[in-house]
Formats: sequence, structure tokens, C-alpha cells
Amino acid sequence: MKLFYLVPFAYFYDTRLRSGNVAFHVIFEWFAAALLVLAVSEAPPLQALKAAGLAYLAFVSLYEIGYFVNDLFASRKEADGRRRGPQGAGVGWVAVWFIARLFFFILATLMMGKLGAREWWSFFAALCLVFGMHNGSTDREFKAITFIWLAWFRFMAPVIFVVQDTQRLGIGLAAALSYVSFRLLGYLDSKGLLKMPGRQRAGIRLSFFLMPLTGALGLWHYEAAQGYLVLVGYYAFVSLVGTAANVMKNRTANRE
Repeated sequence: MKLFYLVPFAYFYDTRLRSGNVAFHVIFEWFAAALLVLAVSEAPPLQALKAAGLAYLAFVSLYEIGYFVNDLFASRKEADGRRRGPQGAGVGWVAVWFIARLFFFILATLMMGKLGAREWWSFFAALCLVFGMHNGSTDREFKAITFIWLAWFRFMAPVIFVVQDTQRLGIGLAAALSYVSFRLLGYLDSKGLLKMPGRQRAGIRLSFFLMPLTGALGLWHYEAAQGYLVLVGYYAFVSLVGTAANVMKNRTANRE
């Protein structure tokens, strides 16, 4: 397992995905990002997907350093901290895992041709700053605020450097209203900070992802809103499909 953790994404998979909702990440993060870069990127499809993959590699390499710090150090200071991962790992192994991720981040930076790009370094510096504030605080309410921005950076990382310049703000708005807000409710619930017992109802979930279509109605005629329209339209579609599938499943179960 110690060698396994040298590879970016391995720690995320082992500590979050293995016992989590993989389908959510596939549908609402990775497939959504792929759809966006294919729809509103000026690069050829394969080139756009490759660039998104490299940007995600850079992101997850740094993000997992944040996970290591959170799980192995910061969680010990919290009353309800989740002590995931190899709690007994020595400093030497932790340092090796960090160095491996910095290597992959630099590799992705070079392959993307972003070594001298200020926007690249400022984006990931901001990500590290937010993760540092998140891990450095024991205030649950403050951590909810930093979680909002961690979720936003998480969604934007694979797409912001690949899509057209004019589409970034629209996509960022759609991600904040849909993906980030939905993730925040789950985070608050997991920390005991949310009293909203009905949020798991299928109708509430569906309404959550249909509501951004009202924004689409007001923005559809702006060329710079294409990314917004693609993302909220996609989320509305998959939510409708998921709701319909659940209805059919429940009807079949009732008949039996």
C-alpha cells in the first residue's frame, strides 16, 4: 500500500472512492468536465480531452497532499476528525508521497506547456491557500466556507485551462450554483451542521438541478453563456434520467 500511494489518485481512490459514491464523481465531475471541454474548447476533441486529463493530474497531485495533511495531521486536532489513511505512517513515507505528487504536478505542468503561465500558477496557488486554511482550522463553520471553494476549484481544475476564454466565468457560475452547492449540503450533513431531513427526497434533488435552468432562460442569448448552458443542461438531463429510473425501480418493487 505504501508504494501504491506513490501514484496520484491512488490515495483518493483508497480513502474516498472505495467506500463512497463513485457514480456521483463519474457523472457530476469527470463526465461533466469531458462534455464541457468537448463542447466549448477550440482544440480538437482528443487534444482537448488530453489537456483536461493533464490538468486533472496536476490538480489531484496537489489535492492529495491536502488530503494527506488533513487525514494524518489535521484530523487529530478535531473532535470529530476522520482519521483516514495510514495513521501509523512514518514521516519518511509521508515525505516520499509528497515528493512524488510534486513530481507529477511539475510533469503535468511541463506537458501542458504552463511552466511560465501566470494563470496556471495563480490558480493552483489559490487552491493550496484554501486547502491550507481548511486544514489549519478546527472551526467547523469556517471549514464549511473553505469547503465551498475547495469544491469549486475541484470542478474547475480540469476545464478552466481548456475551454474558451469567454466561457470560463459562465462555467464557474454554473458549477457554483449546481455542483458546489449540492456538495456543500452533503458536507454540512456529514458534519452535523445541517437540519434538512428532506433533502434526500428524489423530488428535492431533481428540483435542485432543474432550478439553474431558470438562469439558462435568462442567459441563452449570450454567446459567453454557452458553457453555463451546457453544464446546467447536462445536470438537468442526468437528474431527470436518474429520477425516472428510480420511479421505475420503485414501481417494479411495489408490484413484486
